[in-house]
Amino acid sequence: MEKVKPHDDPVTYSARGKICGIYRPSSTNFLQGILLTDDGLKIPAKLTNDVATQLKANRDLLKVAQIWKCYPRINPPLVELVKLKSEAQTAQELKRKGVNKFRVVGQVENIKDQEVTVLIKRNELPPEGAETTFTLPLLGNLSSDTVGQFWKFNVRREGWDWTITSADFVAPTPEVLKQQLSQRKRVLSVRITEKEFQALIAYAQKYRQSQTKVVRALIRKLPTYEADL
Repeated sequence: MEKVKPHDDPVTYSARGKICGIYRPSSTNFLQGILLTDDGLKIPAKLTNDVATQLKANRDLLKVAQIWKCYPRINPPLVELVKLKSEAQTAQELKRKGVNKFRVVGQVENIKDQEVTVLIKRNELPPEGAETTFTLPLLGNLSSDTVGQFWKFNVRREGWDWTITSADFVAPTPEVLKQQLSQRKRVLSVRITEKEFQALIAYAQKYRQSQTKVVRALIRKLPTYEADL
């Protein structure tokens, strides 16, 4: 069954990276606890069911620092540990494996005082009662005209400072994108003969497809067509 996307935005939202630390579950709920990071922080943490099963099967994993794939929330602090990557090693190894580096893809919501607030949305419908959006305040700056646009950020965590190390434009604001799509539709409007139109209808009816789908299939067969990656 095809997953339902709860938004029509032109990006796949993302906020993920790697962090190193020892997970300490609470006494009442193994899925919730504290992550003691390699740089001395105590961060509220929660586990996915798969990671919890892995840790329960091997309690030794709770004794030493591990490298985790995680989804962060910055305010209030929280990391969701979604995958156990490997046991922590030397500082050089941690750097090589990209620990404390994060990738954030979202919509610029606000820019103020050297802080860029990025809106993140779920790419799939969440469980009932779960959050559908959240924001990440990142240290850095962009020009004011980027508000509403979609950007990709590379971010580094230092303590609880989340600093933008690079930023790349992904897509314009929804309003500008709508105008661009409307212009493209007008450009693609063409006149065809009655005979050509009847052939299109007959093909669509024969194979039980919409006329739009038939036209798109023909376009994709053009030698100049390049599929989206």
